[in-house]
Amino acid sequence: MLAAQVRSILLDHWDPISIRNVPGARGKYDSYIGGLLRITIAGASAADIAARLFDIETGQMGLGGDRDRALYVAEKLIAANSDAFTGPED
Repeated sequence: MLAAQVRSILLDHWDPISIRNVPGARGKYDSYIGGLLRITIAGASAADIAARLFDIETGQMGLGGDRDRALYVAEKLIAANSDAFTGPED
């Protein structure tokens, strides 16, 4: 379930190549889910997760990158991980 949440977060909030509304491309970011899950579950800070997202954007995708968006998404990933183990706040 957490992997599905990460996939949704990447598509809905990160999406550096704007594929969110392209049905055939919904799995485009799936190769990043495992690594992001590992560091998030291991307790990486938002800054560390954001750095990983930024590295993906710039190093692997060859884009300019967006540090603010990466940090925002990192915070969402941490919240999703927290919710998975404690349940969402009421």
